[in-house]
Amino acid sequence: MKVLLIQPPVRDFYNTDLRLQPIGLAYLKAAVKKYLPEIKVIIKDYHAGWGRKTVACPREFDFLKPFYGSEDKSPFSTFHHYYHFGADFGAITKDIAKEKPDLVGISSLFAPYYREVLAAAEAVKKASDIPVLIGGSHATAMPAQMLAHPAIDLVIRGEGEKPFVEFLKVYSSLLKRKKGPFAPIKFLRTVPNLGYKKGGKIVLNPCAENYPVDELPFPDL
Repeated sequence: MKVLLIQPPVRDFYNTDLRLQPIGLAYLKAAVKKYLPEIKVIIKDYHAGWGRKTVACPREFDFLKPFYGSEDKSPFSTFHHYYHFGADFGAITKDIAKEKPDLVGISSLFAPYYREVLAAAEAVKKASDIPVLIGGSHATAMPAQMLAHPAIDLVIRGEGEKPFVEFLKVYSSLLKRKKGPFAPIKFLRTVPNLGYKKGGKIVLNPCAENYPVDELPFPDL
């Protein structure tokens, strides 16, 4: 079984080093290696190292144009252009088709970039109809909003290491039995912190404690 964990691109006036660190994905990978070593986990960083390109500024920011109207060459670097930082979504689709994972997990950390998470999920679905799971602070705060999108199949709320491992136990078992990713659905009820869709309705399982901090392995960087 192969799991692909994605850090999606972002769109903003500027970028920061903090946003470039996929530390949460590295913790998930390390946890899977410790508790389910037979599962292969790959992290794909579609944010860092891909450069930037200028894109159209969202209409919601039209009120800023009088203030950001001229390109600034001063050391203060005030805003002017709006950028896409990271890989093109078409490149993500091609990469997913090449990798052929059994599951894709997407980091949804920052609320201002939830649209990029949804676009990344759509890019995955264009390559293959595999399950897409998201986690992170925005997914935790707005699970119903994210699950309402057709490209999002699953959400993990809160600290994700133990719920992710527990979900992979269920999912890998179903794959081995060739029962399909979500059949029988009753097995999903056993996974803490998991959100999913059942009969067109959103189901959010109760949250539980994560592994004790001294049992968490060092993030796999």
